[in-house]
Amino acid sequence: MPSKGGRGTTTTNPAVGPPVVAGPAVGRTREEWDTAGFTVAEIGRALRRGSDVERLNELAAREDGLVPEEAEELYRYRLRRAQSRLRQLARARARGDEEGIRAAIDDLDGRLTELRRLEEERQRSGLAIGYELELDQRQTAIDQLLELARRRPPGLVAGSDVAPAQPTGDVRLPPIAFQAAPNDVPVYILAPRSLPSDALIRNVEAVAHQGANLHVVHDPSEIPRGQELPPLVLNWGGSDSLPADLVALNRPDAVRIASDQVESLRRLGELAPRTVLRPDDMHLLESDRVVAKQRRGARGSGKAVIAADAPWSERARYDLFQEFIPDRAEYRVSVLNGRVVSAYAKQPPTGANLEDLRPEWTHQVVTTLPAAVVSTAREGARRIGLDYAGVDVIVDRRTGRALCLEANAAPGMSEQTLSSLYAHLQQTLRRRLRRAS
Repeated sequence: MPSKGGRGTTTTNPAVGPPVVAGPAVGRTREEWDTAGFTVAEIGRALRRGSDVERLNELAAREDGLVPEEAEELYRYRLRRAQSRLRQLARARARGDEEGIRAAIDDLDGRLTELRRLEEERQRSGLAIGYELELDQRQTAIDQLLELARRRPPGLVAGSDVAPAQPTGDVRLPPIAFQAAPNDVPVYILAPRSLPSDALIRNVEAVAHQGANLHVVHDPSEIPRGQELPPLVLNWGGSDSLPADLVALNRPDAVRIASDQVESLRRLGELAPRTVLRPDDMHLLESDRVVAKQRRGARGSGKAVIAADAPWSERARYDLFQEFIPDRAEYRVSVLNGRVVSAYAKQPPTGANLEDLRPEWTHQVVTTLPAAVVSTAREGARRIGLDYAGVDVIVDRRTGRALCLEANAAPGMSEQTLSSLYAHLQQTLRRRLRRAS
């Protein structure tokens, strides 16, 4: 950022990106900034929800056609938004909240990127740039994160240098026909509103149109009571407590464990890749590249492949580090109470970077799996405590060893998976009803 008062000097923070000012710039003195409305009090004023935010968005939407007065106004708004993120970071630091500090840094960096882009446009237009924000606390926050990280338990938290015995050969998944009947037990998938569920709803509707007594609801109050056949509920990623009168798969406490990468890996133990929590223990992974993950992430977010000797500022962004296995086969295995409901081989696009952890996968239905994949998926779901889970398993092609990455309590569910899950549930329920009669 330029120095205070717009004197035209710049500093570079490698973690934030290139300096905002690049090349000759139109600068202002402190007095000129104040005269233009960029007083310390004005820039420090929080954006008001409603009027201020709407005005900022309106100006940003037509940024290329702003008159000079509006361009100045947009610059002030961007500075005010970045300043508000600095205040959020200060509050997170005061709490000593590791996840909160990291989230505040990420948010601040996003606002600084917006500001940097705007200053580049202003510079090309001959408008003044160089209003300084105090960014020293960003580096202080990174130092604080590293200090907190060094208090984590040392050594391997999951994985093992000694490979456990695993079954060999292949397992053919027994087919089960989807056959809806009028007397099927109603099945409700309880999907919290906080989770994206549009694709799930579309696929449930498709299966329901084939006769399945299958529904998606967002709140337990939407589930009918008092029917002749009590409904079965699949808790799809909800961590809130459930009414005692509901028969539900996936207890909320198991969902909470599944959504916590650190706790779930502790439970997976030797089933998982080698994993450490402390940034200075990455040498134990014996890999030049490692998979860095945040404690909480969904749909593949919050993780990246980084160098084992990455800068400390980069390591501070993550809660755990796993060995990177580049030569791997990947599977998504749906497990219901120890039974494999469906399985997919995940195929990256041709020429995809092996370090891209979120490629545009294609999912190929498989009816035969390596026995090690089946056993790993079953045991992974059991250790996390999920009745139903989408379990991600990889096979290290170098060693043939199957490893469990995670068990998902809110997995993506294709139409085929839902049909198979419904068939398995109804088959199990019919058996129980026959025994009870």
